Amino acid sequence: MKNILVIFLLMSSLVAYAQIDENHLQIGEKAPIIKGVDQFGKTINSKDILKEKQLLLVFYRGGWCPSCRKHLTELEQSFDAFSKKGFYVVVVTPESVEKTKETSEKIKASFSIIHDVDNKIMTDYKVLYEINEQNVTNYFDIIKKKVMEYNVDNNLVLPVTATYIINKKGKISFVQYNPDYTKRADFNEMLKSL
Repeated sequence: MKNILVIFLLMSSLVAYAQIDENHLQIGEKAPIIKGVDQFGKTINSKDILKEKQLLLVFYRGGWCPSCRKHLTELEQSFDAFSKKGFYVVVVTPESVEKTKETSEKIKASFSIIHDVDNKIMTDYKVLYEINEQNVTNYFDIIKKKVMEYNVDNNLVLPVTATYIINKKGKISFVQYNPDYTKRADFNEMLKSL
């Protein structure tokens, strides 16, 4: 019985992943411009940032997600090392501004976190998907409730948890994109390769 349950869970996970568009941005492509206001009230424009620094861009689902909080905590622990290597760190989320600030305070974030107004950044980077019973087969009702609580009204979307490095020429030089929200960029490994 246990083996049947494991097989069922794996199959249901594959169905969820198959619904998410794998046509994401690739290494060498021009990175779309990122604009927004972070949790500290600072205006962010990637075009200005890239004049002086490279950009590390991370997408996360929300502070309600334990995997996201863990990943952002790991990013905070690596923040100084990325800064010393000439990176500006921007994190993008569909969370409301208020929830973004809460998440930032919980993890004591030093990096910029942007609420993605109208889902523009997630759409431009091709990481956006609307949650429904076909692509969130496990715990749909629980996730829908959390997304409704954390995102702005009528915004039932999440990003694929993805990480990009954008060089000073505005080109993508690193991509980590995986529909499995538990599989994320390892910041320590990234730092070793820079």
